[in-house]
Amino acid sequence: MTEKKGQGSNRKLFFKSGLDDQIAENFRLLRTNLHFIDNKPNRVVIVTSTIPKEGKSSVASNYAMSEAITGKKVLIIDCDIRRPRAHTSFGIKIEAGLSDVLIGKKDVEDVILKNIEENLDLLPSKHLDNNVTEIFLSKGMSKILDKLKIIYDIIILDTPPLTVATDAVLLAELADGIIFVVAYDMITKKELEHSNTLIKRSKANLYGVVMNKIDKSGYSYGNYGMYDYTYRYYNDYINEK
Repeated sequence: MTEKKGQGSNRKLFFKSGLDDQIAENFRLLRTNLHFIDNKPNRVVIVTSTIPKEGKSSVASNYAMSEAITGKKVLIIDCDIRRPRAHTSFGIKIEAGLSDVLIGKKDVEDVILKNIEENLDLLPSKHLDNNVTEIFLSKGMSKILDKLKIIYDIIILDTPPLTVATDAVLLAELADGIIFVVAYDMITKKELEHSNTLIKRSKANLYGVVMNKIDKSGYSYGNYGMYDYTYRYYNDYINEK
């Protein structure tokens, strides 16, 4: 989905910056595919990956924006309480988050950041070390989502990687489906099989897999079919005057 970047690079919001028309078009394709797979109102969508740095938060943020620009009311919830990062995609500093709501310190309405982009809100998270799994196993998250589904057309849960925590599969019963992000040439077959096993055991509805961080310079027509050809065709088409 997105090109491979150097270590420490900032996440990009392609719908906001317009830096790469081809990547933005890929997110439109993701939006369209999900529309045909499941177009029920008030959907809850999980975005997860196998290991850190596969780009799941970038995919979650850009997919959210792709839905918001169509006029849908969208909320991103940062469920990665151990290592919250969703707010950094938007350059926002936060004082409280989901963890404060789940442990009863804050009301959810007081924590949601409204209109970080048009039609897009964010429920961020502050770091929490202890009892995260137990918090998600409680009924608190279910009650929060039931309340928010009345307000939002789509709620996106940005969850931890599956090798770090099983929060995504714990939350799967509260969601309508999972987007599984796989970064090109970053994980082993064994790790991928482990993640697949966890998702199957949870009986989650897997919407599909997003291949991310593809280094298109490593592709050739002979070895990888039409990828390089269609990428160049797209760029020639979109840039033709």
